[in-house]
Amino acid sequence: MKRFGRFLLLVLALMVGGGLGSALLSGPEPVKIILFMVACLILGNIFYQIDKKISEK
Repeated sequence: MKRFGRFLLLVLALMVGGGLGSALLSGPEPVKIILFMVACLILGNIFYQIDKKISEK
């Protein structure tokens, strides 16, 4: 079950990252690029914490 949960988390992270990328990186605007980088840092930490909880079970 751990493997399946981690796989679903990977798919979710890729979907969220792709959606954010397509929404924020449509043009070379510095503010949107900075927002994308900050969102990636925050979401990366959130997904890491979820992955740790899945791995502990």
